[in-house]
Amino acid sequence: MSATSQYAVLLRSDVRPAADQIRCAFSSFSHLTDADAVRLAANAEGILMRQLSSDEARAFHRAFNAEGVDAVVVAEDNLTALPKKMALQRIELTETDFVVFDQIGRPEKFPWSRILLLALGAMTHVGFARTTAVETKPGYNPVTRLWPKETVEHSHKLAKDSQLLIEIVLDSSGKRFQINAAEFPFRYVVDRPEFSLLDKTVWLAGELIRRAPHALLNRGARDVRDGVKLVRGYPTPQVFNDEMVWLLWDQAQKNITR
Repeated sequence: MSATSQYAVLLRSDVRPAADQIRCAFSSFSHLTDADAVRLAANAEGILMRQLSSDEARAFHRAFNAEGVDAVVVAEDNLTALPKKMALQRIELTETDFVVFDQIGRPEKFPWSRILLLALGAMTHVGFARTTAVETKPGYNPVTRLWPKETVEHSHKLAKDSQLLIEIVLDSSGKRFQINAAEFPFRYVVDRPEFSLLDKTVWLAGELIRRAPHALLNRGARDVRDGVKLVRGYPTPQVFNDEMVWLLWDQAQKNITR
């Protein structure tokens, strides 16, 4: 291992380790707590640790393996970087092609066989919501003795909501598309006004999976394939992205051994 390179510790399979296994592994590291172990066990999607030095990677690898966690050290440079994502505003689903439209309405067709990976997830989005309150109070007028006076107050509150995301990665083209359900006009693909935003998202994910049955699927997409009508939550976009990176790495390893 190069002393200047960075490394990641990955699971060899998609079987999550138990919290007790990670807790015991973390007991060798004074800066990690039981809470860190529980959090990693709940959220690990193939990649356990990232951006480690060679010494750190070796130490974590030994600790995980000692607890029966089947892990491997991989140089960060050997992990497939996700292509830059392009937000989609309109698509069409034909029998033969996945059709995307650019901002001026020009279509580009991709055969369903070109879809390499499909990912679905709900991300918690935290932001500030501005509220405005207008209060009318009596005020002094030299003629009427009273006048209405408006007081406008602005306040900001911390607001949390879930972003429902679908991502489509194509093979060997460097293209990655994202559908943010809250901003996507579903009317082009499903005309069901009685559907909620969640219903439309699950329906669209199911259609993509049905038309590209060969594609790699993240856990959220596999849920829908298996009949779940909800969208799996991911604590951060990084965890969501790391799972896709791990799926691409795992597929590459399988291709090498064939």
